[in-house]
Amino acid sequence: MRAAAFAVAVLLPGMAAAQQRQQATRPDDLGQQVERNMRSCIGTSQDVALVARCMDTQRATIAPRLDAAVERLLATQQDPGRRAALADVQAAWAAYRDRRCDFAGSNPERTDTAPADRAACFLQFDVGRVVEIEAQLAPPPAPRQQQQQQQQQRR
Repeated sequence: MRAAAFAVAVLLPGMAAAQQRQQATRPDDLGQQVERNMRSCIGTSQDVALVARCMDTQRATIAPRLDAAVERLLATQQDPGRRAALADVQAAWAAYRDRRCDFAGSNPERTDTAPADRAACFLQFDVGRVVEIEAQLAPPPAPRQQQQQQQQQRR
């Protein structure tokens, strides 16, 4: 149970932030899907290795969605120079993610949970990036929807 609680505690804050940044609302968004799948995968297990495997599996599941979102975003850039610059931005983001998550998973004080820390980091980054890119690709909300979103954000 501690492993499941650990996974939820590590993932939920980042996914919640990613969801708040998302402009296009869907009845079943990515953060909710990942959370549901994680709870199903982990169940009541206390095995940290299982938690890490569940996170890695979720990451592999969303990888094609991330790749597709990046490709769609690149396709929006008509100017070859901007397209190349955007590809550089994505490569830099991936390099930062990799280094940051490798660092998160190398803490000698957390030897037992380090693999889960690393897996959670990667999953959180990838979910956030999918949400960020898909929000950029989404059509702007209608004026009435914009007003409702602004009112909700003020609350």
